[in-house]
Amino acid sequence: MEISTLTTYHCLAFVWYIFITYSITHVRTEERPSEVFLYGGQWKYLTVLNLFVSISFWTLYTYNRELVYPKSLDGVIPLWLNHAMHTAVLPFAVLEILAMPHRYPAKKKGVILLGFVAFLYISWVLWIYSVTGEWVYPLFALFSPAGLAAFFAGSLAVIISFYNFGEFLNRMIWGDSIAILDYRRKGK
Repeated sequence: MEISTLTTYHCLAFVWYIFITYSITHVRTEERPSEVFLYGGQWKYLTVLNLFVSISFWTLYTYNRELVYPKSLDGVIPLWLNHAMHTAVLPFAVLEILAMPHRYPAKKKGVILLGFVAFLYISWVLWIYSVTGEWVYPLFALFSPAGLAAFFAGSLAVIISFYNFGEFLNRMIWGDSIAILDYRRKGK
């Protein structure tokens, strides 16, 4: 993809993210169910922190929506905003893979970074629970402490699988393009 087209795409994706973040923060506060936006507000949700949650959200939503997106939110968060947060991000992620080759760090470093970010988010979720006595997602209330640890470990395994799949797709689509880009940079 040409540099100017790629820059335009990235600018549009950034503006989209800012627009979604702005829209979330301007959901009518008087209509928000108090049990949903306790401590941390909308910033406690993974969706706001990292919009690439399509598959996990819609899987849990299909199984039992009350576990991740209670019906009480239907009157508060418009349908378009729900899809902007949980659906539209998947095409953005796929388009990003197709738009340009990406250099992945060494496998060990990449997995450590993913684990660190997951640890930070889990710490935030546990902190919110310790302060409010309420789980960020009702799903977590169904687990025993051991079950919750297993769920978090399973989630990390899924995240690492998606990371590996993205790396695989990048290599299948772009092949040795990354090595060529590195070679050109070193030659200058």
